Amino acid sequence: MKVFCALITPILFMVLHASAADPQTLHLFAMSDYMPSEVIQSFEKKFNAKIKYDNFSNNEEMLAKFQSGAKGYDVIIPSDYMIRALVEGGYLVDLDHSKLPNLKNIAKEFVDTPYDPKNKHTVPYTWGTTGLIYNSKLVKESITSWKQLADPKYKGKVALLDDSREVFGAMLRSAGHSCNSTKTDDLRAAQAELIKIKPSVRLFSSDPKQHVLSGDIWIAQIYSGDAFQINKKKPELRYVVPKEGATVWVDTLAIPKSARNTELAYAFLNYLLDPVIGAKVTEELGYASPNKAAEKKIKDKTLKAQNIVKLGASKLEFLKDLGSSADQIDQLWTEAKMK
Repeated sequence: MKVFCALITPILFMVLHASAADPQTLHLFAMSDYMPSEVIQSFEKKFNAKIKYDNFSNNEEMLAKFQSGAKGYDVIIPSDYMIRALVEGGYLVDLDHSKLPNLKNIAKEFVDTPYDPKNKHTVPYTWGTTGLIYNSKLVKESITSWKQLADPKYKGKVALLDDSREVFGAMLRSAGHSCNSTKTDDLRAAQAELIKIKPSVRLFSSDPKQHVLSGDIWIAQIYSGDAFQINKKKPELRYVVPKEGATVWVDTLAIPKSARNTELAYAFLNYLLDPVIGAKVTEELGYASPNKAAEKKIKDKTLKAQNIVKLGASKLEFLKDLGSSADQIDQLWTEAKMK
């Protein structure tokens, strides 16, 4: 107990002693609807703070914001493959683990990962897969393959994510290649797969949930957490990882060097690593948890940290930072969308 208090006291002293009439502000930068309102409100109350929540549509947009000189964000939520670019750009602090005592709650599979050795710059927030969801009342067959999206009967009934890496990752898998291939022939093959299904694509959207719920879209590329959320509203919606393979990912929490309130940011990260709060995040968002200590509090067993160990035998891949090769994907992506 004395050790724990010694670790947490510096944060609490600076944060909890703020004047009640002058609450501190935490500037959060993340995908939309990616922080439960209950968690935001409980943090604001406990730490006498206000959270200002700004959104980005994808990781590339977030990176571009920093490259253009954005400052003042206290906490950001980037995906695993984007960490390298953020670190090389000099945008992230080296985390002081003494200010994150709840880091001990993270499952071993999410500690010292390839995308961030020794968790030097990030802590894991959620993890999941990117697959397809379909309405079983409108789609009269089981969807098991990316290639099925090209069927003429789905013309104008498909949504793909507005994310070049995720879409090209899926199309690379559909063409029989790694989602991280940078070979020109492989990328051209992926573009050809995308062009084949383009007549079926009604829209590109980073958040297709409402379109799926309304029935405007029958099949959508979607993150597993979003699929979990809308399946609770409509049980006929089925989520599947296509047989060719798909992406698995970890979204993380990081503190930019340009943060205005670093100590409050540490308090927020540590708060999210608390097992009770971690369980609330998972149950609300439907994304799997990297928090081992939260497992007993999470009702749905598929959302527990232990399930990461089952991924080794599957065809799931983490997206990797491709450096300058990402520019070629963006060019092919733009060409395909314009056809």
